Amino acid sequence: MEEDKSKLLAGCIILYNPTEAVIENIESYVAFLDVLYVIDNSESPDSDIVKKIKLSGSKIKYIAERTNIGVASALNLGAKLASECNYHWLLTMDQDSSFSGTLFFELWRKYIIQNKETGLVAASYTAEYDRWQKKISAQFNEIHFAVTSGNIINLHAWEDVGGYEDKLFIDEVDHDYCLKLRRNGFKILISKEVLMEHIIGEIYDQGDNKLKKKGRFTLHNPLRYYYMSRNVLFLCKKYFFVDFKFVLARAYYLLKVLVKIILFYPDKKVYLSRFFEGVRDFALSRYNQYGSVEKQVGTNG
Repeated sequence: MEEDKSKLLAGCIILYNPTEAVIENIESYVAFLDVLYVIDNSESPDSDIVKKIKLSGSKIKYIAERTNIGVASALNLGAKLASECNYHWLLTMDQDSSFSGTLFFELWRKYIIQNKETGLVAASYTAEYDRWQKKISAQFNEIHFAVTSGNIINLHAWEDVGGYEDKLFIDEVDHDYCLKLRRNGFKILISKEVLMEHIIGEIYDQGDNKLKKKGRFTLHNPLRYYYMSRNVLFLCKKYFFVDFKFVLARAYYLLKVLVKIILFYPDKKVYLSRFFEGVRDFALSRYNQYGSVEKQVGTNG
């Protein structure tokens, strides 16, 4: 099949029971894309929202999974569809993320599109990024890790590293993918300016509590702690002899999560139960979605 030189940038957004706010988020970037694959992981999609999404323009390709296949598998599906249509770059977005202007796409076109060494370029969503950074240019820094939303990924790199790790489902998908990129010689860049609005995590509303009043950290739905413990342990095992510094950092992170649950969380029994279920399923090599009977299916790494 002859390559279509006019095809520049495809996009992929992953939905799970979205609100109507997703329409405005999509409208903030769809004009910069040739096509947007809308992958809906909702078990029962809202027909009114789906209709409005489809009316957002001819670039929209809506795909209803009608089951939650997870973040990693949805990203791989979007990348596969784009690659099959001869796109070389793919924008990956969460349903809660949006852009406030055109600068990110202008910078990508001007500085990144011909750079084959770049595995992904990320739009910054915070001015308080506290991890390792290396100055690359006036527009970008090199970093070690980026969240999956607001990335323009190099699809040749995606194919070279084996894509995202399906069995992780959610949590640590970004860390694993970035580690694979760097191990294969690709760079991860981030814009110096804050160019994206992004909500970190799913807020679990427990009313007034010490966590919110003192602002220590975000409180997630208890189920997220199942994926956190299981997947962090998986990556610690996977990269133990490859990147021990990373392993120590993630092990320390997991220990901090456990201490916070014990000291501060409401409904401690629920959170601890999910946390240790994740530890158990890691030990038993049970992956994919919580409660799934499948074991160690679809390893890409």
